[in-house]
Amino acid sequence: MTRGPAHASSTRPRSRRGLAAIAGAGDLVAFAVGHLAMIAMLALTAGIILGIVLRWVRIDNSWTYDLDLFSLVWVAFAGAILTARFDRHVTSGIAVERMVEGRLRLFFRICRVLIVVGFLVLLTISGWRDTLTSYSTGESTIDVAEWPVFIAKAAIPLGAIFWALAELTKAVLRSDDDVADETLFDEDRPGAST
Repeated sequence: MTRGPAHASSTRPRSRRGLAAIAGAGDLVAFAVGHLAMIAMLALTAGIILGIVLRWVRIDNSWTYDLDLFSLVWVAFAGAILTARFDRHVTSGIAVERMVEGRLRLFFRICRVLIVVGFLVLLTISGWRDTLTSYSTGESTIDVAEWPVFIAKAAIPLGAIFWALAELTKAVLRSDDDVADETLFDEDRPGAST
């Protein structure tokens, strides 16, 4: 059995369909997270405005501070997920990757993904334990509203795991693009079989 362009082209559509499904699922999660970020941003804005108005009319507004903090945590992690999914994060690994070529670039890329995803998995585990502890003890804020603290703490494990999934999706899609580029370059070489 020979391995040539016929073999490569027969497997390419199947892998492209799988990657398209991964990208579609990532886009669906990004759409939902974008709406979550929008709701959290609206809650943050409303909390700030209510805090100002209530302070002006001398009514207790301590609960708006907690609403603002909870909303800000959710906005931060939703933003991290969206920027990771659409490759808008600025990272130090990008500069190193651009300085090298070939296998060394792939090595640095894999190291960067493993470090980021490893950190996010540890953050997910730690955040999940903290969220469960907060939920099981009934931890709440000490203001009039007595907000359950686990709502804010849940942003950490949920945000971290979706961020890790976005990083992995981006890495898989980028590696497939690299393979497609290398295949194009291989076919352009003199003496390459067609």
